[in-house]
Amino acid sequence: MPALVQSASNILARSFQREKTVGELMVSLEACRTISADCSFKEAVNLMKRVALQSRAGAIPPLVVLEARIPAGLLKIHHLLAGAHLPLPQRESYAGWSIPLSSGEPPSYSGLFSTRVQDMAGKKVREVMRPFPALLKPQDPLSRAAFLLAHSGFEILPVVEDGRMVGLIRDKELFLELSRIIAGE
Repeated sequence: MPALVQSASNILARSFQREKTVGELMVSLEACRTISADCSFKEAVNLMKRVALQSRAGAIPPLVVLEARIPAGLLKIHHLLAGAHLPLPQRESYAGWSIPLSSGEPPSYSGLFSTRVQDMAGKKVREVMRPFPALLKPQDPLSRAAFLLAHSGFEILPVVEDGRMVGLIRDKELFLELSRIIAGE
């Protein structure tokens, strides 16, 4: 039998095995660090700092941003740092001046980081967070969750049923399921 046909038949045979769903791997909101969208940028930084100092791991977990106690998005270190530089110009010329955009890096100046961070200190979390790109349902297959997590850059996505949030799926639970499958458990 050709290798491609053999591979396809193996995939089909395995696909009939019972696979868990998003609902079986989701965690409660209490399993994640949260912050209100109404909090200030400064409060978010202080919370992330406390988490960083408590954690032995190098990475600081993202904060789930709540709007009226409903997950609205994530706040990650990356989002905070993204606001601390000047954005790239949108046009190649301005008032007759030519601006080379080929470098792909925005202008950087001494003191710019501190100034931008101080400017952001008065913002609300909702102005800095990134909204969730998609929602999952408890009956969704794990392949959908894996795709959305891998392609969105998010580590956490909300799971919704009948218009209400019933849990969250994290990359951690998907990874643990991946390792369980590989181990043959």
